[in-house]
Amino acid sequence: MSTTKTYIADIDTKRRDWTLTVRIARMWEVKYNPTSETADSLDMVLLDEQQAKTSKIARISNSRTDQEGLIPHFKEVAKEGSVYTMSQFGVGNNKRSHQQVQNDSIIWFNSFTSLKFELEGLVDIPKHNFNFQPFEQLAELTNRKDILK
Repeated sequence: MSTTKTYIADIDTKRRDWTLTVRIARMWEVKYNPTSETADSLDMVLLDEQQAKTSKIARISNSRTDQEGLIPHFKEVAKEGSVYTMSQFGVGNNKRSHQQVQNDSIIWFNSFTSLKFELEGLVDIPKHNFNFQPFEQLAELTNRKDILK
């Protein structure tokens, strides 16, 4: 199986052999049940060298039995702000309401997902990306439930 380095904007659900070099811009735990002691997922916003086009959410979930131990593992390996080359991950359709980024797909980490730390400066990936909207369009965004505000 050959792997091809590509960019976030290019990935889709049709292939499984993607390789991306990304910065973890943000990372946070999500609890769907506020009384739960453990997180249900660990979410990340990923940026690449073509960040002006898009960013992507990566999710590590404890809701599936085959992924029970993944959150602690990736919390130890992945650091917010660092750059990684990642491979062996799944890509699915992002059907959640209140999406953190405007993107139709989501990256799913699994037990085969590999994160290789990259030294800062070897790739040009910014630490942040902002998508400002014209003031005139803010009113039409207030009732949308598909993105976070």
